[in-house]
Amino acid sequence: MCHKRMAVCAFLPEKKSAMNFSLPHLGTGAARTPSSLLSFPRLAELPLGPLLAGLAALFWAGNFVAGRALHDSLSPLQLAFGRWSVALLCLLPFAWPRLRAQAGALWAARRLILALALTGVTACNTLIYQGLQSTSATQAVLLNAFTPVMVLIYAVCSGQRQPARGQWLGLVLSLVGVLVLVSQGAPWRLSALTPSGGDAWVFAGCACWAAYTVLMRRLPAGLDRLALTAACMLLGWLLLAPLALWDISQHGLPSVSSSALAGVLYLGVFPSVVAYLCYNRAIAELGAERASACLHLVPAFGALLSCLLLGETLHPWHVLGIAAVFAGLALGRSSR
Repeated sequence: MCHKRMAVCAFLPEKKSAMNFSLPHLGTGAARTPSSLLSFPRLAELPLGPLLAGLAALFWAGNFVAGRALHDSLSPLQLAFGRWSVALLCLLPFAWPRLRAQAGALWAARRLILALALTGVTACNTLIYQGLQSTSATQAVLLNAFTPVMVLIYAVCSGQRQPARGQWLGLVLSLVGVLVLVSQGAPWRLSALTPSGGDAWVFAGCACWAAYTVLMRRLPAGLDRLALTAACMLLGWLLLAPLALWDISQHGLPSVSSSALAGVLYLGVFPSVVAYLCYNRAIAELGAERASACLHLVPAFGALLSCLLLGETLHPWHVLGIAAVFAGLALGRSSR
């Protein structure tokens, strides 16, 4: 999610990008050594676009499930900080040479990278984890399906896009779906929602990811994707660090069980590193619009994992709400 979230809205037209989506290539390629086979950037270079896009969706869905499972063990700030700490330890050994080589280009885009780090790393998942303190993983991952509609809203507000009539109808239909979800099938419950409600926090995290998505479209051509990802993670981690230290000063050091540690390791490796690399490579293989279609699998994977691993229940209003959101997305796509 948030989290999360290199996505392009289904409402927006396909845009052929000249950006360099290449991922690190370890070794010469003539002989595959054991060390190169174990390198996840090397695996992400394989031309398996649909599979890589699907894996990214699965790992991002797991972010919501793990976030909910750990809500009693770690605070949202501690969980987010632990996640990105693990991610940096995994990514920096591979990314450091490219960070040095791309230092000039990264510095030239420093304001944009700061905005990407703030929205995509510091804020997005922290807000979603805050929401998962009081809402189910199923509810959170279904609300996340509204993110592409938020991208359209941002594009309209910034003057980048003027939707057709069918896209406006799709937007309204998606909004109806969100209202069904947040009201649990009873719109009169909306009056009981407050800004501190779990759904509101999740919604705020999704809005940050939508902003991240729109900002990604402004990146200059030729900027190395791995260097960019590492720079955003590092800067976002630095922004999180003082907040996490403040949180620890207020609540003390958490007592982390082995299962909680395993959860943090999962969050740091799979949704944070592997999913980003898979998704970036899927964009290179399939194009931005086709790769972004995998994001529609996140709610399905998330609901399934929540039921299987957390024992949550998929209610009829969950199905009705997500059906309305997807119908709105489909209407917007067909009306471009």
